[in-house]
Amino acid sequence: MTDQTGPAYPPAGIIFVGVMLVAGLVLTLVFKANPALTQALPGLMWLLAIALIYDVGVNILSFQGKVNGPMTMPWRFGGFFAGAIVHVGLTAMLA
Repeated sequence: MTDQTGPAYPPAGIIFVGVMLVAGLVLTLVFKANPALTQALPGLMWLLAIALIYDVGVNILSFQGKVNGPMTMPWRFGGFFAGAIVHVGLTAMLA
């Protein structure tokens, strides 16, 4: 009985959530050190740009057959939301 009974989480989605969590933390620290970066783009737009770059990379790998399909919208939303919570929360704590 080695059949998998639980849901199979896509590796690209799990990695995306981790990348967004780390990006939220790193962006908070970078913006704390250099607030001028937020003059051109607000903090969450930087996070959205990182998500876009990751998503395009996953889509390219998916078309090449190296990743099992592109990420679904729930993973995209969950990852961005997690990164945004970390970014906004840490920004409020460090203010």
